Amino acid sequence: MTSKLRILGINAHPHDFTHYAGTLGIHASQGDEVTVISMTAGANVHNEKLADELMKSPEQRDPDIMNRTAADYTDMKIDELQTACSYFGISDVRMLDFPEPFRLTTSENSIDALKAIILEIRPHIMITQSPYLLGQAHDYPNPTRDDHTETAFASLEARSQASIAVHGMTVPPHKIAVTYYPGVYFQRNQLDFVVDISDWFDQRVKAEETYISQGHTPEWSFRRMDVTLGNLGFMTGVKHAEGFVREKFEMLSGLPVPDSAIRDAEASHEEMVKSRLGN
Repeated sequence: MTSKLRILGINAHPHDFTHYAGTLGIHASQGDEVTVISMTAGANVHNEKLADELMKSPEQRDPDIMNRTAADYTDMKIDELQTACSYFGISDVRMLDFPEPFRLTTSENSIDALKAIILEIRPHIMITQSPYLLGQAHDYPNPTRDDHTETAFASLEARSQASIAVHGMTVPPHKIAVTYYPGVYFQRNQLDFVVDISDWFDQRVKAEETYISQGHTPEWSFRRMDVTLGNLGFMTGVKHAEGFVREKFEMLSGLPVPDSAIRDAEASHEEMVKSRLGN
């Protein structure tokens, strides 16, 4: 059993890593090595300020916003990603900046780029977007391929290719032990497990606030995090939690009984309430 883990998070856009940032923070604080990748700069998504200005009449529009270039917006997104990652002790942050919308048909070299990173950092765990075309976030089916699912396909193919020895390689192949998907892309009853990130809630709010380019405000950020993370935490006996889905079932040496399950089973009603309130 390795003493320190190497974790690779692969995301379509700069904001996507925040869906499991608290869990990454836990591991980084324990000395595990964490790398976060964004396949695109997200320059063509969530530009809410520009959208709001375009809804105004031409004479009412803010020239500072209207005159920003795609490069200006990209620079903002890169800075936001690096700043948000820093709240969780993550310094290995990589923006691959593939064209948007991200599609494998127009960015075939993305698989090679991810394969090279996998062979470089040799992660034990990969967290990537959900590859499933149905049952994604927001409680409605999404039968179309988008930046997120295409990122998943690229990640899984790169993982496969990195595990195979081929002529011309100068480093050993590498097999990733486990792959997880952030729970935000699934219905709650599809989650396999949750992670208690109550101690990282403030950082989650700060990270959300960081994305000013997407129109996030402190009030919005707190409300969004408290409702989403709080709901999942309440249902699992803690104040705030992040959910995950396993790629496949795992081999265990026996029946898993988490300490949290024993704690909840033996807790009084008063202790149960305190746990959900974060006390």
